Amino acid sequence: MDVPDEERREANQIGALVRKKLFEIMNLQVDIDALLRDKYPKSPGTASFKNSRLETLQRVVAVTAIQFILFEPASLVNGNEEVHVVGKKLIDLIFDQMRLLRAMEPKEY
Repeated sequence: MDVPDEERREANQIGALVRKKLFEIMNLQVDIDALLRDKYPKSPGTASFKNSRLETLQRVVAVTAIQFILFEPASLVNGNEEVHVVGKKLIDLIFDQMRLLRAMEPKEY
């Protein structure tokens, strides 16, 4: 299936912009972590994901956002207990997806 060069260039430019924005979000999540807590695991940042697929980066951002809520006390907001149960299941599912996506990525040597 042939894709015109112009379409391919545009898709690459959009992909690069999306990657840049996801990295910005990931770096902001690290900053938020530093402000909110000092005893929990920190957000991963961008270093170990520099060659990752966009789908992997999206899942890293999603997991970190979910973790912000999961680190809240369950009693802090009405309904948090249910959010915690669903959030933990969602994180497990996303981590499974990330393992599959990372296995498909080229290895660095």
